[in-house]
Amino acid sequence: MSVQTSVMIRLANIDDIPEGQGREFRVGDRFVAIFRHKGQFYAMEDVCPHAGAPLNNGPIYSGTVTCLWHGWRFNLHDGVCANLPKAPGVPTYQVTVRGYDVYVTLPPTETGEKHNGTGA
Repeated sequence: MSVQTSVMIRLANIDDIPEGQGREFRVGDRFVAIFRHKGQFYAMEDVCPHAGAPLNNGPIYSGTVTCLWHGWRFNLHDGVCANLPKAPGVPTYQVTVRGYDVYVTLPPTETGEKHNGTGA
């Protein structure tokens, strides 16, 4: 039996993510969006559970990001759908800032493979 642990990966420099915006990073088969809102950084899966749209380019307002395809809004803190509470949420990830570097802690993949960050 193998034990799989979470992995912390450097994905960006703080200057890569302007205030009030998001950016997408590919990590293996996973797409991760990092957002900067009111000086804080947030990370979540970059796929809307409704129709598969990316979330990184959606507008950020009052702690939520809005999917541009159909208007679903997701809380940056916990991924809960703000305007449809019974709808599926989006997985969120822990963000750590060290100096100018932004790290995201990702869970192990289903296959147990190691993550290869392709961020800045």
